[in-house]
Amino acid sequence: MTRREAALILGIRENATADKVKEAHRKVMVANHPDAGGSHYLASKINEAKDVMLGKTRDGGSAF
Repeated sequence: MTRREAALILGIRENATADKVKEAHRKVMVANHPDAGGSHYLASKINEAKDVMLGKTRDGGSAF
C-alpha cells in the first residue's frame, strides 16, 4: 500500500501529522469495526493504512 492509498483510505492528506492520522484512523475504524457489523478485511486495510502513514511497515509487502 502506498502513502497515497493509505491517505485516501483514512480521508487525510499524505503529509498529515501523526495526531491527524490517529484521529482519522479512530473515526474510520469506529464506522467499520467488525464488532459493529464491519468486515475484518476492511478493518485490516484501515490498520494497514495507519501503519503506512505512521511509517510502521516493512518494505516489500510480500510474505515471500
